Amino acid sequence: MSSGPLQRYNDLESVTLFDEFSLLALLTVGAVSFGAAVIGGLGGAGVSLMLVPLLAPILGIKSVIPMMTVAMVLGNSSRIWAFWKGVNFRVGMQFYLPAIPGLFIGVSVYNYLPERALYGLLGFMLVVMVPLRRYLDGRQFHLSPRGVSTVGAAYGVINGSMTGTGGILVGTLLGAGLQGGALIATKAVIGVGQAIVKITMFSFYGLLTLEYALAGLMIGVCMIPGAFLARWIIERVNLRRHTLFIEGVIILGGLSLMWRFFRFDS
Repeated sequence: MSSGPLQRYNDLESVTLFDEFSLLALLTVGAVSFGAAVIGGLGGAGVSLMLVPLLAPILGIKSVIPMMTVAMVLGNSSRIWAFWKGVNFRVGMQFYLPAIPGLFIGVSVYNYLPERALYGLLGFMLVVMVPLRRYLDGRQFHLSPRGVSTVGAAYGVINGSMTGTGGILVGTLLGAGLQGGALIATKAVIGVGQAIVKITMFSFYGLLTLEYALAGLMIGVCMIPGAFLARWIIERVNLRRHTLFIEGVIILGGLSLMWRFFRFDS
């Protein structure tokens, strides 16, 4: 059982980030952050799926996810900047506003409960999402505003309690009819809003120290040029191929989370 926010904060303080990393390791993290931003800019998801496995064995999952949340404020902000003309605020708010209560619940779950069952459930959901969406598309089915809001409310709980959940959001926005730059930009707006809520809660529980916040900002800075390279690529790729790429990212993300479920050290 958790011994409370203060003890968790002290435990995190005992680990010094820059003692754990050599200069070469920091440069590697920066390079991977840039590459992850390119993939995230193309597929709308995948940044955390690349970085968390790299950092978690060194720093521990409880430290990495709050740090990555800080990084994604800059990472998503750079995508908004790069794809600004495509932002669909109407769909974005239909998803984000119902997600806010769930984010508070999800971070509380993350703080106190084991993660294995959530990894397994989320991985399964992502793997079946692509064929389900294709089946519904074949029947000319699209998510209504109410459907988008319903998914947003549930997603808030999931996103607050783990990382690598962008595939659910991407699948929802695809179902709402967004593609290309509109999908990437709208997802980024939602991501920034979610990160602000999560950072507040992580700080309350003592899971985010100043040192890890600064490290997250460093990772975020490395992501900024990746967003613009992704825009350059998207402008030269047709929407069908881009959608196929996104679906591939969703499936790989689901398989990755299911792998974590089976390999989880309970």
